[in-house]
Amino acid sequence: MSTLEAIRRFVVPAIVVRAIDSQLRVGGRERVERFVLWSGVREQDTFLVRTAHVPRQTAYRLSEGICVKVDGNELHRLNVWLYEHNEELGVQVHSHPTGAYHSETDDTFPIITVRGGLSLVVPDFGRTGLRGRGVASYRLGVSGWEEIPFEDGKQLVHFEE
Repeated sequence: MSTLEAIRRFVVPAIVVRAIDSQLRVGGRERVERFVLWSGVREQDTFLVRTAHVPRQTAYRLSEGICVKVDGNELHRLNVWLYEHNEELGVQVHSHPTGAYHSETDDTFPIITVRGGLSLVVPDFGRTGLRGRGVASYRLGVSGWEEIPFEDGKQLVHFEE
């Protein structure tokens, strides 16, 4: 598997943004985090997002906080789908109940594991959506997840109208 480190732009269709915002808000109304994945194809240094995946997941409310789990059978199903549709995972998106940041759990148990992949964390259970204030962006590097400054993130992720 090659890395996504050469990708300089992730292009996200408006229909994908609307679908994800809706999913994050559904989780928010239930007061749980929601986890979503984007797959697509590469064209030179651009990753074209084609599909949003909302894997079957179990939400937990624990004394230490909240989290979601996607089990191995669901990951296998997703990998088969990716193979059959000639797409690859490039971005994971999930919501947090308050501020957006990469938690220790986010760092330790990502679904996106290819260098150059993105992780977007949306605050306030997605209330203001992917384009709202406070979304945190991270990119997987050799040393782990590295936060992307806000202005750089705006250049890296292009949301189509």
